[in-house]
Amino acid sequence: MQRLMSLVLMGLLAPGVFAAEQGITADTIKVGQITDLSGATANWGVPTTFGSRMRIDEANAAGGIHGRKIELIVEDGQYQVPVSVKAANKLLNRDRVFVMLGNMGTPANNANMPRQIRKGVANLFPVTAGITMYEPLHPMKFAYYVSYRDQGRGGIRYMVEKYGVKKVCLQTQATDYGHEVEVGYEQAVEELGLESVYLGRHKVTETDFVGTATRIKNSDCELLFIGTITTDTIALYTAVRNAGWEKYIIGNMVMLDPLVAKAADGGMEGLFSAGPLVVPDLEEDSEAGAWRRDWYARYEAAYGEVPNLQSQIAWLTTDLMINAMDRAGRDLTTAKLVEEMEEVSAYADPFGGPTISFSAEKHQAVDSIYLSQVVDGKWTLIQKDLPF
Repeated sequence: MQRLMSLVLMGLLAPGVFAAEQGITADTIKVGQITDLSGATANWGVPTTFGSRMRIDEANAAGGIHGRKIELIVEDGQYQVPVSVKAANKLLNRDRVFVMLGNMGTPANNANMPRQIRKGVANLFPVTAGITMYEPLHPMKFAYYVSYRDQGRGGIRYMVEKYGVKKVCLQTQATDYGHEVEVGYEQAVEELGLESVYLGRHKVTETDFVGTATRIKNSDCELLFIGTITTDTIALYTAVRNAGWEKYIIGNMVMLDPLVAKAADGGMEGLFSAGPLVVPDLEEDSEAGAWRRDWYARYEAAYGEVPNLQSQIAWLTTDLMINAMDRAGRDLTTAKLVEEMEEVSAYADPFGGPTISFSAEKHQAVDSIYLSQVVDGKWTLIQKDLPF
């Protein structure tokens, strides 16, 4: 209670914001999720829902949270802001959910969070690394991902220190996501005393990067940072390599997808990715390795497909939510949920990712990033615990 009063005095929390609870009945806790089941990022959205549902089903099968079952209510936002806003209205006002978990996309979260927070509904672990998911600090905003900005800063720093590059360049999407990538790039250039020799922006739908590849090749760049997603990652990387440019190329967590690593008949070899995600080692001869293999088998049996990184992060973040709810006790409130979330310390990721902790002053989960590289058609962990 003293912590909550301090937040009121700091202006981070309006008085009475936790007063009206919703979404909790005698036998149910309602959890809302706005994801992408049919749009451009359904390859992230569908596995996110599967991962969350798997952990919730496990909790419910074990008796729920102090006798209450968790009801996950999922809406398809199609990665479109107007559709996501309509979905949020339904979840907040008709379904009256207690908390939002794993909502998809920076623009949609930014559009929905003000109304959500006014209703006392916390926003847990959105599926985006937008910095607004945890800055400025607010008691009802908790994020897993290190921001795109800081992934870029940490990745570029590693490459500069490891390979001694001095001249860098950037190709990024002309979107909110791309802008945040650009901010991180510019900060890295300034902090490390680098020379930026080329900066290019492209539309999300861009597929022809031949001209871009020529400009990069002629720029005298030694390290290219790319703010791309999936299709444009593949198209840009292969275009640059086909142009005969063989210098270093690195991006953030968004491209850490097996589809990217396997694309272009080996044409993605050498690509680097810096972020808080890691492809788990399923061959590890340990208790942790055995747990991962069992988890993968159970997931595939339940959903008929191999899990991906979004599946495992959704399971992980849902586990964090469930543990906090359980510790809060039978008299669950948003205030108690927040307090228990802020007590999380040194949570070990069972998939092998970074350790997780929160506090009253820190609502972003991980404290370091990992570096991976495409080797023999798959993402391979190169370096753990990079600062950012």
